[in-house]
Order: sequence, then structure tokens, then C-alpha cells
Amino acid sequence: MKLYTVCKSCKNEIKIKSNASTRPDLQMERGDEFNINCHNCGITEKKHINDIKAQESNLIMLIGIGVGILATIILWMYFGAIGTISLTIPLIFWQQQMKAVKSFNSYTIRRK
Repeated sequence: MKLYTVCKSCKNEIKIKSNASTRPDLQMERGDEFNINCHNCGITEKKHINDIKAQESNLIMLIGIGVGILATIILWMYFGAIGTISLTIPLIFWQQQMKAVKSFNSYTIRRK
């Protein structure tokens, strides 16, 4: 899951570097409001924690696909056609990403 916000002046996405999986975790890490610097236009603006959005990470999906293909090949050699069940591994990674994004975006912090 990757976190981002949108710059008010140039409308480009600004990536937030954080390992927080929920909005309260991000709030504990950064506070209710924090300054963000846009790398495109150079403007520093104050963003509230509710202005941060989550999006699925393509890197996690690629890792899931790679693990699924590798597990399928190995299991196919030992167990035959039953090894194709391991093709569900990317679906499990995708489902986990979707739940994390939905959970992050649906929960908001009360503004003070």
C-alpha cells in the first residue's frame, strides 16, 4: 500500500514515505497536521491527516505473482496438477492489498 496526497497548486501526486498501515498509525507517526514539500513545484503546504489517501502497491502485486509462479512450478514437479492451486497466491496478495486500502481510506480522524 502506498500513501499519497495531491498538491493544491500543481495537482501532482505527492508520495508519503511511511510504513503506517492505518490512519491512526500515521497520525501517531506524523501528527494531525504536517508539512509536505511538493517535488514538482517546490511549494510546502500543511496537510491534515484526512487529506492522505492510500492506493494499492504494484510492487506487492508483482511479488505475489512471482511467488505464485515459483510455487506452481515447484509444486507441479512434486504433486502434478494439484500444484496449480498455488496460482491463488497472487489473489491472496491482491485481496490483502484491497482490504488494507479500503480500511485506510474509510477511517477518518475528527478535525479539531
